[in-house]
Amino acid sequence: MVRRCLVVALFASIFLQRFAIPIGEDGLAINLLVTLLVLGVMAVRGVFTLDPVRTVAFFALATAVSLSTALNAGTASLPSMVLMLVMYAPFTLALNVTDGVFRGCVSAFQKMVLVCAVCGVAQFVAQFAIGAEHLFTFHEFVPESFLLPNFNTANPLTWDSPYYKSNGFFLLEPSTFSQYLAIAIVLELLFYGVTLRLLAFGIALPTSYSGTGLVLLLFVLPWLMLHLRAYGAIVGGLAFVVLAVVTGSLWNIDVLLNRINEFQSEDSSANARFIAGAWLIGEFLLSSARDVIFGLGPGSYAQHTPLVAYEAHDPAWAKMLFEYGLMGSAIFWPFFFVSLFSNTPSRWISASLLIGYFTFGGMLLDPRLQIMILVFCVWPKQPSALPERERQSWVPTFNSRHAA
Repeated sequence: MVRRCLVVALFASIFLQRFAIPIGEDGLAINLLVTLLVLGVMAVRGVFTLDPVRTVAFFALATAVSLSTALNAGTASLPSMVLMLVMYAPFTLALNVTDGVFRGCVSAFQKMVLVCAVCGVAQFVAQFAIGAEHLFTFHEFVPESFLLPNFNTANPLTWDSPYYKSNGFFLLEPSTFSQYLAIAIVLELLFYGVTLRLLAFGIALPTSYSGTGLVLLLFVLPWLMLHLRAYGAIVGGLAFVVLAVVTGSLWNIDVLLNRINEFQSEDSSANARFIAGAWLIGEFLLSSARDVIFGLGPGSYAQHTPLVAYEAHDPAWAKMLFEYGLMGSAIFWPFFFVSLFSNTPSRWISASLLIGYFTFGGMLLDPRLQIMILVFCVWPKQPSALPERERQSWVPTFNSRHAA
Protein backbone atom coordinates (compact mmCIF):
# COMPACT_ATOMS: atom_id res chain seq x y z
CA MET A 1 0.00 0.00 0.00
CA VAL A 2 2.79 2.43 0.90
CA ARG A 3 4.67 1.75 -2.30
CA ARG A 4 1.57 2.18 -4.42
CA CYS A 5 0.66 5.44 -2.72
CA LEU A 6 4.13 6.88 -3.32
CA VAL A 7 4.14 5.72 -6.95
CA VAL A 8 0.80 7.50 -7.45
CA ALA A 9 2.34 10.70 -6.07
CA LEU A 10 5.35 10.34 -8.36
CA PHE A 11 3.07 9.67 -11.33
CA ALA A 12 1.09 12.83 -10.63
CA SER A 13 4.26 14.90 -10.22
CA ILE A 14 5.39 13.86 -13.70
CA PHE A 15 2.36 13.28 -15.90
CA LEU A 16 -0.10 15.74 -14.31
CA GLN A 17 2.28 18.61 -13.63
CA ARG A 18 0.83 20.86 -16.35
CA PHE A 19 -2.65 20.81 -14.90
CA ALA A 20 -4.32 22.93 -12.24
CA ILE A 21 -7.68 23.45 -10.59
CA PRO A 22 -8.80 27.04 -11.34
CA ILE A 23 -8.58 28.36 -7.79
CA GLY A 24 -6.79 31.63 -7.12
CA GLU A 25 -4.76 33.73 -9.53
CA ASP A 26 -2.50 30.95 -10.86
CA GLY A 27 -4.59 27.89 -10.08
CA LEU A 28 -3.87 25.06 -7.66
CA ALA A 29 -1.48 22.41 -9.00
CA ILE A 30 -3.19 19.03 -9.29
CA ASN A 31 -0.02 17.13 -8.46
CA LEU A 32 0.14 18.97 -5.11
CA LEU A 33 -3.43 17.90 -4.33
CA VAL A 34 -2.58 14.29 -5.21
CA THR A 35 0.46 14.42 -2.92
CA LEU A 36 -1.65 15.73 -0.04
CA LEU A 37 -4.30 13.08 -0.68
CA VAL A 38 -1.67 10.33 -0.68
CA LEU A 39 -0.17 11.78 2.49
CA GLY A 40 -3.58 11.72 4.16
CA VAL A 41 -4.26 8.11 3.19
CA MET A 42 -0.88 6.99 4.49
CA ALA A 43 -1.28 8.95 7.72
CA VAL A 44 -4.69 7.35 8.36
CA ARG A 45 -3.12 3.93 7.81
CA GLY A 46 -0.52 4.74 10.48
CA VAL A 47 2.61 4.25 8.38
CA PHE A 48 4.34 7.43 9.55
CA THR A 49 6.27 8.30 12.68
CA LEU A 50 7.31 11.80 13.76
CA ASP A 51 11.00 12.60 13.80
CA PRO A 52 11.51 14.61 17.02
CA VAL A 53 14.43 16.75 15.80
CA ARG A 54 12.77 17.68 12.52
CA THR A 55 9.43 18.27 14.24
CA VAL A 56 10.95 20.79 16.66
CA ALA A 57 12.78 22.48 13.77
CA PHE A 58 9.57 22.72 11.76
CA PHE A 59 7.68 24.39 14.60
CA ALA A 60 10.53 26.87 14.95
CA LEU A 61 10.24 27.52 11.20
CA ALA A 62 6.47 27.96 11.49
CA THR A 63 7.04 30.54 14.22
CA ALA A 64 9.52 32.49 12.05
CA VAL A 65 7.19 32.34 9.04
CA SER A 66 4.23 33.52 11.11
CA LEU A 67 6.26 36.35 12.64
CA SER A 68 7.40 37.56 9.21
CA THR A 69 3.79 37.45 8.01
CA ALA A 70 2.57 39.45 11.02
CA LEU A 71 5.27 42.11 10.65
CA ASN A 72 4.35 42.56 6.98
CA ALA A 73 0.59 42.22 7.43
CA GLY A 74 -0.20 44.85 4.82
CA THR A 75 1.59 43.13 1.94
CA ALA A 76 2.23 39.52 2.98
CA SER A 77 0.44 36.76 1.07
CA LEU A 78 -1.45 34.44 3.40
CA PRO A 79 -1.82 31.72 0.70
CA SER A 80 1.96 31.78 0.19
CA MET A 81 2.52 31.34 3.93
CA VAL A 82 0.05 28.44 4.07
CA LEU A 83 1.67 26.79 1.06
CA MET A 84 5.08 27.10 2.70
CA LEU A 85 3.90 25.37 5.87
CA VAL A 86 1.87 22.72 4.03
CA MET A 87 4.79 21.76 1.80
CA TYR A 88 7.36 21.43 4.59
CA ALA A 89 5.21 19.89 7.33
CA PRO A 90 5.70 16.41 5.73
CA PHE A 91 9.46 16.82 6.27
CA THR A 92 8.81 15.97 9.93
CA LEU A 93 7.72 12.43 9.01
CA ALA A 94 9.50 9.12 8.43
CA LEU A 95 8.07 5.82 7.23
CA ASN A 96 7.86 2.98 9.71
CA VAL A 97 7.17 0.52 6.86
CA THR A 98 10.13 0.48 4.48
CA ASP A 99 10.54 -3.03 3.03
CA GLY A 100 10.88 -2.69 -0.74
CA VAL A 101 9.39 0.80 -0.76
CA PHE A 102 12.51 2.71 -1.73
CA ARG A 103 13.64 0.39 -4.53
CA GLY A 104 10.08 0.08 -5.82
CA CYS A 105 9.80 3.86 -6.09
CA VAL A 106 13.16 4.10 -7.88
CA SER A 107 12.06 1.46 -10.38
CA ALA A 108 8.72 3.20 -11.01
CA PHE A 109 10.34 6.62 -11.41
CA GLN A 110 12.82 5.28 -13.96
CA LYS A 111 10.05 3.76 -16.04
CA MET A 112 8.04 6.98 -15.97
CA VAL A 113 10.99 9.10 -17.05
CA LEU A 114 11.74 6.55 -19.78
CA VAL A 115 8.24 7.17 -21.17
CA CYS A 116 8.95 10.92 -21.16
CA ALA A 117 12.36 10.35 -22.81
CA VAL A 118 10.86 8.30 -25.65
CA CYS A 119 8.02 10.78 -26.10
CA GLY A 120 10.48 13.69 -26.02
CA VAL A 121 12.70 12.28 -28.75
CA ALA A 122 9.65 11.38 -30.86
CA GLN A 123 8.21 14.84 -30.26
CA PHE A 124 11.40 16.58 -31.32
CA VAL A 125 11.81 14.50 -34.50
CA ALA A 126 8.14 14.59 -35.45
CA GLN A 127 8.00 18.39 -35.59
CA PHE A 128 10.25 18.37 -38.65
CA ALA A 129 7.81 16.09 -40.49
CA ILE A 130 4.34 17.14 -39.33
CA GLY A 131 4.96 20.54 -37.76
CA ALA A 132 4.96 21.63 -34.12
CA GLU A 133 1.42 22.96 -33.82
CA HIS A 134 -0.01 20.20 -31.59
CA LEU A 135 3.15 18.64 -30.16
CA PHE A 136 4.26 20.98 -27.39
CA THR A 137 1.24 22.51 -25.65
CA PHE A 138 -2.17 21.28 -24.53
CA HIS A 139 -3.90 24.61 -25.14
CA GLU A 140 -6.10 23.28 -27.92
CA PHE A 141 -7.14 20.20 -25.96
CA VAL A 142 -7.53 21.45 -22.38
CA PRO A 143 -9.30 24.66 -21.24
CA GLU A 144 -6.82 27.40 -20.41
CA SER A 145 -8.05 27.67 -16.82
CA PHE A 146 -7.00 24.06 -16.15
CA LEU A 147 -3.39 24.60 -17.25
CA LEU A 148 -0.69 26.12 -15.04
CA PRO A 149 0.20 29.59 -16.40
CA ASN A 150 3.53 31.38 -16.76
CA PHE A 151 5.60 28.46 -18.09
CA ASN A 152 7.53 28.29 -21.38
CA THR A 153 5.99 25.02 -22.49
CA ALA A 154 6.59 25.75 -26.17
CA ASN A 155 10.13 27.12 -26.26
CA PRO A 156 11.67 27.72 -29.71
CA LEU A 157 15.29 26.79 -30.40
CA THR A 158 15.98 30.47 -31.05
CA TRP A 159 13.62 33.43 -30.82
CA ASP A 160 12.70 33.26 -34.54
CA SER A 161 12.92 29.49 -35.04
CA PRO A 162 9.89 27.49 -36.24
CA TYR A 163 11.21 24.49 -34.28
CA TYR A 164 10.98 23.88 -30.57
CA LYS A 165 12.98 22.37 -27.74
CA SER A 166 11.59 19.09 -26.51
CA ASN A 167 9.63 19.13 -23.24
CA GLY A 168 9.06 15.39 -23.01
CA PHE A 169 5.45 16.01 -24.07
CA PHE A 170 4.09 15.72 -20.51
CA LEU A 171 6.43 18.12 -18.70
CA LEU A 172 6.06 21.86 -18.14
CA GLU A 173 9.20 23.10 -19.86
CA PRO A 174 12.29 21.84 -21.71
CA SER A 175 14.31 22.69 -18.61
CA THR A 176 12.02 20.43 -16.54
CA PHE A 177 12.57 17.64 -19.05
CA SER A 178 16.31 18.14 -18.72
CA GLN A 179 16.08 18.03 -14.92
CA TYR A 180 14.18 14.76 -14.79
CA LEU A 181 16.53 13.13 -17.28
CA ALA A 182 19.57 14.17 -15.24
CA ILE A 183 18.12 12.73 -12.03
CA ALA A 184 17.15 9.54 -13.87
CA ILE A 185 20.70 9.18 -15.23
CA VAL A 186 22.11 9.37 -11.69
CA LEU A 187 19.59 6.81 -10.42
CA GLU A 188 20.24 4.48 -13.35
CA LEU A 189 23.98 4.43 -12.74
CA LEU A 190 23.49 3.93 -8.99
CA PHE A 191 21.07 1.05 -9.20
CA TYR A 192 21.31 -0.55 -12.64
CA GLY A 193 24.62 0.36 -14.28
CA VAL A 194 24.92 0.81 -18.04
CA THR A 195 21.62 -0.15 -19.66
CA LEU A 196 19.58 0.59 -22.75
CA ARG A 197 17.47 2.84 -20.56
CA LEU A 198 20.55 4.92 -19.72
CA LEU A 199 21.24 5.26 -23.45
CA ALA A 200 17.65 6.46 -23.99
CA PHE A 201 18.09 9.12 -21.31
CA GLY A 202 21.38 10.24 -22.87
CA ILE A 203 19.84 10.54 -26.34
CA ALA A 204 16.84 12.49 -25.04
CA LEU A 205 18.86 14.98 -22.98
CA PRO A 206 20.26 17.07 -25.89
CA THR A 207 16.77 17.48 -27.41
CA SER A 208 15.80 19.67 -24.45
CA TYR A 209 18.58 22.18 -25.29
CA SER A 210 18.57 23.05 -21.59
CA GLY A 211 21.51 23.59 -19.29
CA THR A 212 19.85 22.85 -15.93
CA GLY A 213 20.13 19.09 -16.16
CA LEU A 214 23.65 19.38 -17.53
CA VAL A 215 24.67 21.49 -14.52
CA LEU A 216 23.52 18.74 -12.17
CA LEU A 217 25.37 16.08 -14.16
CA LEU A 218 28.50 18.22 -14.32
CA PHE A 219 28.62 18.41 -10.52
CA VAL A 220 27.67 14.80 -9.79
CA LEU A 221 28.44 12.45 -12.67
CA PRO A 222 32.27 12.48 -12.75
CA TRP A 223 32.54 11.77 -9.01
CA LEU A 224 29.75 9.19 -9.07
CA MET A 225 31.29 7.19 -11.90
CA LEU A 226 34.70 7.24 -10.26
CA HIS A 227 33.14 6.19 -6.95
CA LEU A 228 31.36 3.27 -8.64
CA ARG A 229 34.45 2.45 -10.72
CA ALA A 230 32.17 2.73 -13.75
CA TYR A 231 35.00 2.74 -16.25
CA GLY A 232 32.81 1.39 -19.03
CA ALA A 233 30.32 4.18 -18.46
CA ILE A 234 33.14 6.75 -18.49
CA VAL A 235 34.45 5.50 -21.84
CA GLY A 236 30.92 5.27 -23.26
CA GLY A 237 30.06 8.75 -22.01
CA LEU A 238 33.16 10.28 -23.57
CA ALA A 239 32.40 8.52 -26.85
CA PHE A 240 28.83 9.85 -26.70
CA VAL A 241 30.07 13.41 -26.15
CA VAL A 242 32.54 13.13 -29.06
CA LEU A 243 29.78 11.81 -31.33
CA ALA A 244 27.47 14.63 -30.24
CA VAL A 245 30.12 17.26 -31.05
CA VAL A 246 30.98 15.71 -34.43
CA THR A 247 27.32 15.58 -35.46
CA GLY A 248 26.51 18.93 -33.81
CA SER A 249 25.58 20.66 -37.05
CA LEU A 250 22.77 18.15 -37.56
CA TRP A 251 21.05 18.96 -34.27
CA ASN A 252 22.03 22.63 -33.76
CA ILE A 253 24.62 22.14 -31.02
CA ASP A 254 25.40 25.85 -31.22
CA VAL A 255 22.01 26.59 -29.62
CA LEU A 256 23.07 24.59 -26.57
CA LEU A 257 26.63 25.98 -26.45
CA ASN A 258 25.34 29.54 -26.64
CA ARG A 259 23.67 28.98 -23.26
CA ILE A 260 27.14 29.42 -21.71
CA ASN A 261 27.13 33.09 -22.71
CA GLU A 262 23.77 33.77 -21.05
CA PHE A 263 25.40 34.80 -17.76
CA GLN A 264 26.52 38.01 -19.48
CA SER A 265 23.00 39.04 -20.48
CA GLU A 266 20.49 40.60 -18.08
CA ASP A 267 17.58 39.14 -20.07
CA SER A 268 18.86 35.56 -20.08
CA SER A 269 17.51 32.60 -18.16
CA ALA A 270 20.91 31.88 -16.58
CA ASN A 271 21.30 35.42 -15.28
CA ALA A 272 17.72 35.48 -13.99
CA ARG A 273 18.14 32.15 -12.22
CA PHE A 274 21.60 32.50 -10.68
CA ILE A 275 22.47 36.20 -10.39
CA ALA A 276 19.41 38.45 -10.45
CA GLY A 277 18.19 37.24 -7.05
CA ALA A 278 21.19 38.89 -5.40
CA TRP A 279 20.43 42.14 -7.23
CA LEU A 280 16.83 42.07 -6.03
CA ILE A 281 17.96 41.52 -2.43
CA GLY A 282 20.40 44.41 -2.73
CA GLU A 283 17.74 46.78 -4.06
CA PHE A 284 14.86 46.06 -1.69
CA LEU A 285 16.02 44.19 1.41
CA LEU A 286 19.31 45.64 2.62
CA SER A 287 18.04 49.16 3.30
CA SER A 288 16.26 48.11 6.50
CA ALA A 289 17.72 46.12 9.41
CA ARG A 290 14.25 44.83 10.31
CA ASP A 291 13.73 43.55 6.76
CA VAL A 292 17.13 41.86 6.76
CA ILE A 293 16.26 40.03 9.98
CA PHE A 294 12.59 39.19 9.37
CA GLY A 295 12.21 39.53 5.60
CA LEU A 296 9.52 41.25 3.57
CA GLY A 297 6.95 38.52 4.14
CA PRO A 298 5.58 35.56 2.14
CA GLY A 299 4.83 36.31 -1.49
CA SER A 300 6.92 39.49 -1.50
CA TYR A 301 9.52 38.17 -3.95
CA ALA A 302 6.94 37.84 -6.73
CA GLN A 303 5.55 41.27 -5.84
CA HIS A 304 8.94 42.95 -6.34
CA THR A 305 10.21 41.25 -9.53
CA PRO A 306 7.95 43.37 -11.79
CA LEU A 307 9.51 46.51 -10.27
CA VAL A 308 12.96 45.94 -11.80
CA ALA A 309 14.13 46.29 -15.39
CA TYR A 310 15.88 42.92 -15.47
CA GLU A 311 14.35 39.45 -15.42
CA ALA A 312 14.60 37.73 -12.04
CA HIS A 313 13.59 34.17 -11.20
CA ASP A 314 13.15 32.91 -7.65
CA PRO A 315 16.01 30.60 -6.59
CA ALA A 316 15.30 28.96 -3.25
CA TRP A 317 18.08 30.72 -1.34
CA ALA A 318 17.06 34.19 -2.58
CA LYS A 319 13.33 33.72 -2.07
CA MET A 320 13.87 32.36 1.45
CA LEU A 321 16.12 35.26 2.47
CA PHE A 322 13.97 37.90 0.77
CA GLU A 323 10.68 36.76 2.29
CA TYR A 324 11.74 35.44 5.73
CA GLY A 325 15.05 37.18 6.37
CA LEU A 326 18.08 35.92 8.25
CA MET A 327 15.96 34.50 11.05
CA GLY A 328 13.84 32.36 8.76
CA SER A 329 16.87 31.28 6.72
CA ALA A 330 18.85 30.36 9.85
CA ILE A 331 16.07 27.98 10.87
CA PHE A 332 15.02 26.67 7.46
CA TRP A 333 18.36 25.58 6.02
CA PRO A 334 19.50 23.40 8.97
CA PHE A 335 16.00 21.87 9.00
CA PHE A 336 16.20 21.21 5.25
CA PHE A 337 19.73 19.79 5.30
CA VAL A 338 19.00 17.46 8.23
CA SER A 339 15.84 16.25 6.49
CA LEU A 340 17.72 15.66 3.25
CA PHE A 341 20.89 13.99 4.50
CA SER A 342 20.30 12.49 7.95
CA ASN A 343 20.17 8.68 7.60
CA THR A 344 19.21 9.04 3.94
CA PRO A 345 19.00 5.92 1.75
CA SER A 346 21.69 7.34 -0.58
CA ARG A 347 23.79 10.46 -0.12
CA TRP A 348 24.35 10.53 -3.88
CA ILE A 349 20.62 10.96 -4.46
CA SER A 350 20.38 13.55 -1.70
CA ALA A 351 23.30 15.49 -3.17
CA SER A 352 21.79 15.36 -6.66
CA LEU A 353 18.42 16.65 -5.49
CA LEU A 354 20.13 19.34 -3.39
CA ILE A 355 22.00 20.60 -6.46
CA GLY A 356 18.72 20.56 -8.36
CA TYR A 357 17.04 22.44 -5.54
CA PHE A 358 19.57 25.26 -5.85
CA THR A 359 19.93 25.34 -9.64
CA PHE A 360 16.58 24.42 -11.20
CA GLY A 361 14.87 27.66 -10.15
CA GLY A 362 11.64 28.21 -8.23
CA MET A 363 12.13 25.15 -6.05
CA LEU A 364 11.27 26.56 -2.61
CA LEU A 365 7.55 26.02 -3.24
CA ASP A 366 7.66 23.54 -6.12
CA PRO A 367 5.56 20.43 -5.40
CA ARG A 368 7.18 18.42 -8.22
CA LEU A 369 10.68 18.36 -6.78
CA GLN A 370 9.35 18.23 -3.23
CA ILE A 371 7.71 14.84 -3.72
CA MET A 372 10.97 13.43 -5.11
CA ILE A 373 12.86 14.74 -2.07
CA LEU A 374 10.27 13.21 0.25
CA VAL A 375 10.13 9.84 -1.50
CA PHE A 376 13.85 9.38 -2.14
CA CYS A 377 15.47 11.18 0.82
CA VAL A 378 13.21 12.19 3.70
CA TRP A 379 10.64 9.47 4.32
CA PRO A 380 12.43 6.14 3.61
CA LYS A 381 15.20 6.31 6.21
CA GLN A 382 16.66 2.89 5.45
CA PRO A 383 20.47 2.74 5.08
CA SER A 384 20.21 -0.80 3.65
CA ALA A 385 18.89 0.75 0.44
CA LEU A 386 22.36 1.99 -0.48
CA PRO A 387 23.17 0.42 -3.85
CA GLU A 388 26.91 0.47 -3.26
CA ARG A 389 26.47 -1.75 -0.20
CA GLU A 390 24.69 -4.36 -2.30
CA ARG A 391 27.43 -4.52 -4.94
CA GLN A 392 30.86 -5.81 -3.98
CA SER A 393 32.30 -4.39 -7.18
CA TRP A 394 30.80 -2.33 -9.97
CA VAL A 395 30.81 -4.28 -13.23
CA PRO A 396 29.64 -2.33 -16.30
CA THR A 397 26.93 -4.20 -18.19
CA PHE A 398 24.81 -3.38 -21.21
CA ASN A 399 21.71 -5.21 -20.15
CA SER A 400 18.41 -4.57 -21.87
CA ARG A 401 16.29 -6.38 -19.26
CA HIS A 402 16.59 -3.39 -16.90
CA ALA A 403 15.18 -1.07 -19.57
CA ALA A 404 11.82 -2.79 -19.46
